[in-house]
Amino acid sequence: VKIHEYQAKHILREYGIPVPEGVMVTSPEDAVRAAGTMHFPVVVKAQVHVGGRGKAGGVKLAHDADDLKRHAAAILGMKIKGGTVRRLLVEPGIAIQREIYVGMVMDRARRYPCLMASAAGGVEIEQVAAETPEKILRIHIKPSLGLREYQVRRAAGFLGIPTGATKAFAAVLSGLYRIFMEKDCSLAEINPLVLTVDGNLIACDAKINFDDNALFRHPEHEELRDDTEDEPLEVEARRAGVSYVKLNGRIGCIVNGAGLAMATMDIVKNFGGEPANFLDIGGGA
Repeated sequence: VKIHEYQAKHILREYGIPVPEGVMVTSPEDAVRAAGTMHFPVVVKAQVHVGGRGKAGGVKLAHDADDLKRHAAAILGMKIKGGTVRRLLVEPGIAIQREIYVGMVMDRARRYPCLMASAAGGVEIEQVAAETPEKILRIHIKPSLGLREYQVRRAAGFLGIPTGATKAFAAVLSGLYRIFMEKDCSLAEINPLVLTVDGNLIACDAKINFDDNALFRHPEHEELRDDTEDEPLEVEARRAGVSYVKLNGRIGCIVNGAGLAMATMDIVKNFGGEPANFLDIGGGA
């Protein structure tokens, strides 16, 4: 389950991680009203389940109410990587000194949660990994021990966190690790984690994905799902209780069992075809 930035930031706040006091809105008029409690400039951000919003024009800085209304009207309804913008997040502007990336993922090869940190914040981590992998620190965490102080110190040293911000940095990493474990996440990242000109740390963007295999432990996560962000056929399949992923080919596959479904797709590809979908209707069908 993917959730929006404003929902992820609500979770970060619950775990003591500082975030801007933003408001989710669905119209330009609501955006202007939300900014009434803030000081300009403010940032208006598209809420979609894809990256690259800034490059697509989905993140704008507004210096007054007219500026904000114009930007909000332009972003609402915008298409970003196939997703339509239906919600906006309005936040106060932040005086940024540095941008950092921190994230928690599951390293399936090592079978451990992995803390990733990079001083190249504000950029998609996949781009950093492809172009400058030496800029990414990976720390594997044993769940039986949890995040240790020496691991936090190692990350702080790698990122060059100022001495005055190390305690706050430790609190951010601790909160992010707890979110990842307690919420059964497949991804929990802050990009960027901003060091302000005043020396404070603030999570200016956040992405959280929940592991679908753990939904039986977290029925509350279903309430955070936005079906308008998903492929309609995948939504219909989920409601029918089958596993379906839409692909770009023209050969439809209906298969009993996930492993057999993957093998069927491989066979189709091997003989020059393109599968239109992954579909596992279950072994008991």
